[in-house]
Order: sequence, then structure tokens, then C-alpha cells
Amino acid sequence: MPKSKNSAQRADAPPLTIRRVEAIPMLLPLKKPILMGGGQRFERSETLIVRIEAANGLVGWGEASAAPTMTGDTLAGMVAALELHLAPRLIGRDAMERARLGRELALAMIGNTGAKAACDLALYDLVGRHLNVSMTELLGGVMRDSVLTMCLLGNPKIEQDIAEAKDLARQGYKFYKLKVGVKRVEEEIEAAFAVRKVIGPEPILCADANMGLSMDNARKYVRGVADAGLTFLEQPFRDTDLAGTLALARMSPIPLCADEAAHSLENIVDWQRAGAIAGVNLKTIKLGGIGATMRAAIVSDTLGLAIDLACKIAESSIAAAGVIHLGYTIPNLDWGLSPTSHYLAEDVVRNPLAPKNGSSERPTGPGLGVDVDERAVRRLRARL
Repeated sequence: MPKSKNSAQRADAPPLTIRRVEAIPMLLPLKKPILMGGGQRFERSETLIVRIEAANGLVGWGEASAAPTMTGDTLAGMVAALELHLAPRLIGRDAMERARLGRELALAMIGNTGAKAACDLALYDLVGRHLNVSMTELLGGVMRDSVLTMCLLGNPKIEQDIAEAKDLARQGYKFYKLKVGVKRVEEEIEAAFAVRKVIGPEPILCADANMGLSMDNARKYVRGVADAGLTFLEQPFRDTDLAGTLALARMSPIPLCADEAAHSLENIVDWQRAGAIAGVNLKTIKLGGIGATMRAAIVSDTLGLAIDLACKIAESSIAAAGVIHLGYTIPNLDWGLSPTSHYLAEDVVRNPLAPKNGSSERPTGPGLGVDVDERAVRRLRARL
């Protein structure tokens, strides 16, 4: 069959040749410190921005957070991975072949999933800008009309959790996550009931331990909050502790969710088949990019797992846009969306993304749909 005029034009179109790839380490200030399970305290965000420039002058942007306790990636290590191993595989290549390039990046080196994810996101942004379509359209189109946005409560005192929950409820939030493993377990239980009283019976309330609970405290917690209406408890133990997680799941009245343990499709399948989890927290920095996260979402949905889609604390509106586009396109989003740019005191885009009435609106411009302020990028750049 002869080619149509339009298909011939596409075949003859010049490639979207990549001429430059830049790794930009960033230090982004938070509005307030955030406490995680196990005593982690975050006052600023270390994140890598990737800038990919094509021969036609278009620029695509990507981002991934350094996460030494989740992926093993440090900021300096991510920069080295990109400059020495990933960027050389992209220079001179056609960005339109993003699936092929994504596969080559995945195989280029072991680990370093954060650096790979930042490159992958920048490729999607660049191709979307070139084709003048949003990333949602590149991923297959809209699956839902709105996405519920999760907000985090990670304070050292119950009174602070209550005050913050009241303020967030006034803003229209309907999905809350308590950071546990921060206070004494008795206080964590009290906080769950106090926050539930503030937000009312309808909003979703869950908890995340970030691997910070002992078995004794985990058992006390799930029994103690059984009547607080928690939807799930996320990652109570170390990412390698499948046996402990399974033992807790067998007695817990609350479903368990894997986060740090979900580094790959193989991890997700193993933990689901064992019966240890009812849901999974998917992050591009763990799985290595947009394409890999979409595949994990499809497999998780097929396995009957609920899905929580999230950024790390805290990424700018570049990464937030990527996860929001994913949130509008993956098969299920039963356990919510958690972009994190609204926790930043300063962003790197001209119109920062922020939830409205408890939901995240989908950026509709080409690519990621955000306008990066390169002056802000230069000002907040880290000096390694």
C-alpha cells in the first residue's frame, strides 16, 4: 500500500537530534522541616535537574531526587552517573526513539535509577514539546478526570499534626498521610485518632513508617489504630524484610503497602505473591523512569494491587508534572497521588504546580506543560 502524504512527511522529517545533555545539581529549600520514620529530618531537598537540548533548539527538562536511604543515589553520584555514563549514550541520538533510549539507559549501568529517571523524563518532555502534545497524550491519554492529592503530616508533636490537619482540611484536602516512627508509638496511635477527629470520617487517612518501626511497635500500632479508619500502613520494616512484613500482614487489621521494597517489577511480584502487601507506592526514581513506572503500574494493577504514585520529598514542579501526568494515565490510582513541589519554599518554574481543593490539575501544555525559569535554576544550583 502506498504511503499517504502525511505518513511520508513524518518519515522524511529530520530526527530530533540531541546535541547537549546537562546535569544540574540543586538545593531547594523546604517551607518547613519534615520528619520521616527512623529519625530522618529534611530541611532542604537535594535534587538533580537534567536539561536535554536538541539540534533544533528545543529543550526538555527532567528531575529526580537524591535518595540515599531509598535508592542509594547521592547528588554527586547522580551527576557523575549522568556525565560519565548516561549523557554519552544520548548525544547525537534521535530523541524520538525514546523507548529504545530508555532501554539503553536502563542497561548502561547497575542502579543509579534516579539519574536514569531524570534523563527519561527529560526525553518525554522534549518529544512532547517537539510534537506539541502533552505528556498525558504521549502516555496514551486521560484515564480519569481528577486525581486526589495526598498531603503529609510529619511533625514531632501531636498538637502540630492537629493544627496542620485543620489548616489542610480548610484547603479542601481529602487524603492524609501520617509519618510514623517519629514519636513514641503510643503518641502515634493518639495522633491517628486526633487527626481523624479533625478531618472527619470521609477523607482517606494512611500512615508511612519509612522502614522505621520495630516489630513490637508495628504490632502495637496496627492494633491501636484499628478503629481510626486507616486505609493502609506503608513500609513498616526494612526493604529486605519480606518475612517480617508478611508476619505483620497476617495479623494486621490494616492493609500494608510497599515503598522502599518496590525497586523493580520482580520485587513487586514477589511481595504480592507472598501475600505481604495489598498495595504499592510507585516512584520513578526507584524504577528508573516514566516508561518503567507505567509498566510497573500495569503489572501492579493486573496483580490486583492498589497503587500510590509519589515523588520523593521534595522535588520541584518539573518532577511533580511528570508524576501528575502519570497519575492521569495509569490504570488505577486507588491509594492516591503525592507530588511534593508544594512543600518547597522556592520552585524553579514560573507558575509552580500546587493542589487545588485537594486535587492536582493536569498541566495541558506541550511536554510536561511547565515553564522552567533558568535564572532560578542557576540561582539554586548546588556547588559540589
